Amino acid sequence: MNENPEYLTPDLLGSAYLYSSSAAAGEAFTYVASLTMAVDMSLLEESVAGLLNRFPQFALKVTRKGEEMVYGKMSARVPVFDAGERGKSCPDRGVFGRDFLFAVYVRHKTVFFDFHRALTDEKGVVPFVRAVLFHYLVKAGYEVENDGSIITVDGEFHPIEACDAFVKLDDIPASRPVWYMDAKALKLSVQPGTGPFRVTRVHIPTAKMKGVVRDYLSMPSTILSPFFAEALLETHPEDAVPGEYAIAYIQINLRQYFPTTTLRPFFVNLPLAYNRRLPDYPVATVLMSQKKLLEAQLRTDALAYNAQQKIGRIERIIGGKDLRSKVAEADSMFSDMASSATFSVCNIGSVIMPESMQRYITEFYPVVPVPVFPYGMTAINFKGELVVTVSSAEASGDVCARFVSLLKRYDMPAYISESYMHLPLTTKLQCNEED
Repeated sequence: MNENPEYLTPDLLGSAYLYSSSAAAGEAFTYVASLTMAVDMSLLEESVAGLLNRFPQFALKVTRKGEEMVYGKMSARVPVFDAGERGKSCPDRGVFGRDFLFAVYVRHKTVFFDFHRALTDEKGVVPFVRAVLFHYLVKAGYEVENDGSIITVDGEFHPIEACDAFVKLDDIPASRPVWYMDAKALKLSVQPGTGPFRVTRVHIPTAKMKGVVRDYLSMPSTILSPFFAEALLETHPEDAVPGEYAIAYIQINLRQYFPTTTLRPFFVNLPLAYNRRLPDYPVATVLMSQKKLLEAQLRTDALAYNAQQKIGRIERIIGGKDLRSKVAEADSMFSDMASSATFSVCNIGSVIMPESMQRYITEFYPVVPVPVFPYGMTAINFKGELVVTVSSAEASGDVCARFVSLLKRYDMPAYISESYMHLPLTTKLQCNEED
């Protein structure tokens, strides 16, 4: 194998997360998978270890080289922990960030996969997580068959899977969206944070949805964004300010617009302002307004414009004269994001996996941290349901309860399946310098 492979070079978008402080960006997101059986940690370790040669872009640590942050090959053992160790110092297993950039935690039947955002994003990491679970089930002796959707341990690593697809958008013809809403973002009294936060999982059986909302299932963000915005406004009326709007930052996976097999971060964030409230307009009018606002920004030239704006900002981060200035510029970028929106929405789409494997998996969903926005939402289609996971810096579940109540009112049979506190991982990226 090449002694200096491309995957050891940080990509452009990932670099923004390498240089930011944990308080600014929330560097680790989590995938949660619950199985039908108690998880054998030793077999899971074997499964993860067996796949690292196939996915070398995940077997990385971060090293400081002069004033730059660079990748090195992971120095710690395969990071599979008991969930009770989350947040504790484990010197015999390495430190997240310094020795490895992804970790796995187990609690009975549930596996938590934590990934540093510099490595990948919520869509890009799915092939790896899916492969780990499949090969674990094989090792555990369960009857599963690969229908071709699972990457195998003995498969070949392709460098394009770790390429920087984002930087290639710098050469694509771009133009500013001709129709979208410039709006000032409503700021909530609930403050983002880096400590434990509440995770609430909401299920929406799509087959049982009725009425006009069914027409928007292909773009679930246009449904979730206005309903959650309304829930925020009704739950926090004291924060409402004339001329300010509940604005969602919609995370758009660019792979469907600019095809690539990279697993590196490849997305942009688009603002979606809630300018027509549900009590004041027919729901069809509200949803159509949101759809048009989003579609205007989903043209390939408009997406390229958005990406090129971000590229320019990240290049200023990387071009800083020293590490301190790079960190300050990265933190400033995420601070500007926080001031331009009220909450975030990330839609993963449908999960594809063999039916023989799917019967052993009861839950599969991502969890985003909340240091940038006080609320973050993810959506994923799994087993015929739209699974919506809400991360909240607010300990109470009032907003989610109101959100579900609104969905039901408009013919969406939503229900809350679980609510718990989650502790995000934090890293120590800027503490070790290469010899």
